[in-house]
Amino acid sequence: MAASRLHRWSKKLSRTFGKLRSILGLGTGHPVMVHSYRGFGSRNYLFLSGRVLRDKFIRKGKTDTTWRNFSNTVKRFNSREIGGADICIHFGGQSFSLQTDSEGYYTLDTYLQQPLPPPPAHPPFWQKATVELLRIPGIQINQKQNAEVLIPGSAASFGIISDIDDTILKTYVTSWLKWRMIYLTILKNAFSRQAFSRVAAFYQALRRGAQGEEYNPFFYVSNSPWNLYDLLEEFLDLNKLPRGPIMLRDFGLPYEKRPANYRGHKHEQIIRILELYPQLPFVLIGDSGEKDTDIYRSVALEYPGRIKAIYIRDVRSQQRAARVQEVLSSIPGTPTLLVHSYEDAARHAAQHELLSMATFEKFNPTIVF
Repeated sequence: MAASRLHRWSKKLSRTFGKLRSILGLGTGHPVMVHSYRGFGSRNYLFLSGRVLRDKFIRKGKTDTTWRNFSNTVKRFNSREIGGADICIHFGGQSFSLQTDSEGYYTLDTYLQQPLPPPPAHPPFWQKATVELLRIPGIQINQKQNAEVLIPGSAASFGIISDIDDTILKTYVTSWLKWRMIYLTILKNAFSRQAFSRVAAFYQALRRGAQGEEYNPFFYVSNSPWNLYDLLEEFLDLNKLPRGPIMLRDFGLPYEKRPANYRGHKHEQIIRILELYPQLPFVLIGDSGEKDTDIYRSVALEYPGRIKAIYIRDVRSQQRAARVQEVLSSIPGTPTLLVHSYEDAARHAAQHELLSMATFEKFNPTIVF
């Protein structure tokens, strides 16, 4: 309760200070930027979101110093959001008007008036939307930004929903008082963060399926804040992990008012994906550090027959591992594995005809996907 109050007070103070900055004209010299996050949809539906901010001039490179990384982290979390900005999104010959909220976010979650043509038979299945920033309060603007939208096609036999922290990205969220996680987040960049061994080979093999010729869509669902979106997107690309929508959360989500039956960010987003693609089964991948196992079990029970497999990476805690194994064993009809290495996960997946070991072994990290 105290944390909830503290969060609400800090958010209110931040918004008040933001209004004062606007009145005094502070920071207005910084150019306005419209950011778009990777979206997804179907022939009849589109989900696309982003944010309108003043550019904090975050500049990144492989040789960045610790100070530069720290400075960029501060800029990410000390964002200058612009509420009340008018946005127009153009997609599939249709246009949608919306406004940013007080945090600068815009979200388009809608069914299309006219269905899209069938997606192509061969990958990739990314289509283009155009996000147009028309105006911010008191200023007319004409700025456009392209956005990628994933529309899975017939080459997909299943989808993959993956966590990020401690599943593909070494985060150490279970470290004492989370100090190691905080250190990495603040002082490291996408170039210096580490992925787990052979996770890219495992994911790319899943993308290609048992025959090695499929294009199974990936979705990344994480409790990390949207402020880290650019870092996570760059990390995925640098480590040759499959491209897919990255679904993060507002930093204040746990303390915002939600419906009584709200099940949490990860759970809700996984359900959204499953219901959008009712004909597509899914593989769920997470870690034993937090609540992934319980969420995935709940989803598997709620959607029988829709979950082809569940993989939980072991964070090397005997107490957690014993409990996680017990939970996994209680999921009927779904192959599960407590993962000690992604090589073990690949063998298990091959046994259940989710990938080809030949594809896993032949994966070349120098190929751009």
